[in-house]
Amino acid sequence: MRAELPRDGFAMVWSDRVFTAVGWLLGCLGLALPLSIVGFLALRGLDAVSLDFLLEPPEGFPMGSGGGIGPAIQGSLALISIALAVSLPLAVGAAVYLVEYGRSPRLLAALRFAMECMASIPAMVYGLLGYAFLVVFMALKVSLLAGGVTLGLMMFPVILIGAQESMRAVDPGLRESALALGVSQSYVVRRIILVKALPGILAVTALAGGHAFGSAAPVLYTASVIFSHGGLDLSAPVMTLPTHLYYLVGQAISDEHAYGTALVLVLGLLAANSLALLLKSLSRR
Repeated sequence: MRAELPRDGFAMVWSDRVFTAVGWLLGCLGLALPLSIVGFLALRGLDAVSLDFLLEPPEGFPMGSGGGIGPAIQGSLALISIALAVSLPLAVGAAVYLVEYGRSPRLLAALRFAMECMASIPAMVYGLLGYAFLVVFMALKVSLLAGGVTLGLMMFPVILIGAQESMRAVDPGLRESALALGVSQSYVVRRIILVKALPGILAVTALAGGHAFGSAAPVLYTASVIFSHGGLDLSAPVMTLPTHLYYLVGQAISDEHAYGTALVLVLGLLAANSLALLLKSLSRR
């Protein structure tokens, strides 16, 4: 005779099946949402994307109805490069102090709280700060340098928190063994801690860079210009992909070019996130 499950066991089996089915459903919906966005943008904007579109400056009347987005791509990459040059050394240096040299628990807790608050500040606030302090007070004008520093300030707390967690995740036994051999703490930090934490630091840097790459608000008042022939000058404004898309959509200039620009921007963000996932998987090995 086949044994029958008690009522409690029968209810547990069905509740587990229902929970599994709901989990699969929500997981599929979560996967379908970004795929549908990329698919929609590809359907509407893929015809506009070509080599000339990626390399040539915008043309036509109104401006942007023809030509391409070459200067916008160039300006966005230049801004991210300056932002990384500003934020990465400062964030990693601050993380080294917090993890390896900080001794006051209250000070460390206060600094951690301050960094978490900075990471949650809206991007528009960073844009207004960059405009008030860098553009007006420091007289940098609306320029590539002002926009890059503003993005660097926005990326700084995110990279710091991620670098701090990556360094804390390093096996404490490695640190203790090295110090027991008589080597200096700076040597341990340079040759062991930072080497082991490097994939995690690079992963969070890629995430922060991708977020900054797609942000229009921080550069709208600090670095953005509607049109540029290309070329980079630290004292001159630049075109960027997010602000160019903002102008195309806000002024209803060209739906085809707007969708093409959005597709290039989203693919760039996907590339940054994919790189972050790859580096994160390397850090777990």
